[in-house]
Amino acid sequence: MGDGVIGNTMGFGPIVEGSSPSPPAINFEMNVSGVILAAGKGTRMKSNLPKVLHSVSGKKLISYALEVIEDINTKYVVVGHEAEQVMEALPESLNFVIQEEQKGTGHAISILLEDKKFANDTSEYILVLPGDVPMINSNDIKNLIKKVTDSSSTIGFLTSKVSNPFGYGRVIQQDRQIKIVEEKDCTEEERLVDEINSGIYCFEKEFLLEQINNLNTSNAQGEFYITDLIGIANNEKKDIVIVQVEEDSIRGINSMGQLNEVEDALLKQTIQQFMDEGVYFQDPTSTYIDSTVKISAGTKVYANSHLKGETEIGPDCEIGPNAQINNSKVGQGSKVLNSVVDDSIIDAGGQIGPFAHIRPGSELGENVKVGAFAETKKSKIGKGSKIPHLAYVGDAELGTGVNFSAGAITVNYDGKNKHKTDIEDGAFIGSDVMLVAPVTIGKESMIGAGSVITKDVPSKALGIERNNQKNIEGYMDRKKKND
Repeated sequence: MGDGVIGNTMGFGPIVEGSSPSPPAINFEMNVSGVILAAGKGTRMKSNLPKVLHSVSGKKLISYALEVIEDINTKYVVVGHEAEQVMEALPESLNFVIQEEQKGTGHAISILLEDKKFANDTSEYILVLPGDVPMINSNDIKNLIKKVTDSSSTIGFLTSKVSNPFGYGRVIQQDRQIKIVEEKDCTEEERLVDEINSGIYCFEKEFLLEQINNLNTSNAQGEFYITDLIGIANNEKKDIVIVQVEEDSIRGINSMGQLNEVEDALLKQTIQQFMDEGVYFQDPTSTYIDSTVKISAGTKVYANSHLKGETEIGPDCEIGPNAQINNSKVGQGSKVLNSVVDDSIIDAGGQIGPFAHIRPGSELGENVKVGAFAETKKSKIGKGSKIPHLAYVGDAELGTGVNFSAGAITVNYDGKNKHKTDIEDGAFIGSDVMLVAPVTIGKESMIGAGSVITKDVPSKALGIERNNQKNIEGYMDRKKKND
């Protein structure tokens, strides 16, 4: 949308439309305080979890609003429904204000202004944001603040022109008047207006203090609307700023369906950014990536892969198909095929899968292989070691160049406590071996297939434990006769 100032067509202060892509830096030290409204129950979500704590693209819904105001020194969060749960999930540095009874957005602001935490607020302007708008653009917010403060206006707010305005408050500009009318209070004519309110405002603090108690509940919902302050400012011929932005950036969430729509939009945005930076996606429509994930150029992500949390993928990796990686680091040139990696580290050249499970606390050195149907847990695996297939390594430390053969396992749990297995550099663990921890397998030693090892094995020794084999001649013929 264009950036420009519409003349004083309404006979008073400037109406500004458009959002500049790179607004100048703003001094937040004394000028602006930030308020996030997070008291609502989110009834249409039909969930016991407070709406603002639902996850969207790997982050709590309210986190997006908090990120936008991170440069503002003084931050308030108005909480209400499940207040304790919301406060426990957020940083203690925030100023929490409790709205015991939720009687509208205007009521939330009045509770804030009366709270003792606000008594020493030195800001000149108050930025108000809903806690449920995850695609909010920080440049739009900075632009709004700058235009309001530079023009010494009383109010500024973000709007958007949309194809389907249903459910949103309409911005009505007519006959030298400007007001916001909520959906339930609109006339049939007003419902046709395609400019909607974002719920994001920048108020002159003195105006808020003077007018907040002049709000009333003469509306369809019987609530105190913060939007009525626009009409009050208009009637008093105060300067009002409007900044029009893209529709997606102010899209709120009130239902699981809308949560899905916004998450889908964020996912497409995230994948496009990665593709622009040199990451290949075989099938973006079947790939899920949290916005918190980092992927380096040259990596290929194949179909049906899920990368979540604080995951970092190095350059030139191959991820998938059918890989799930959660809160893990994968080093350069590694491959993860049809496998799950949780809270672990894989150094460069790792070969994982198919059908491997790298469980939390695993640290795999360079060029480590964990193959088909193998599993590691809370173990450190040294450079070049191999766990090719059908094996379990838990609570263990393997040195470099260890071979851990098919069917071998570390027996780490005695029914009460976990115990550690140490396997030193170059050791060879034969197939179907049980290493009963705590036990140490010495450097360059070998464990014979089928052994149950309960004692330490010295360096370069052969550890073997088997009962004597007994062959009973003619057994099968006698068995058949008796059957």
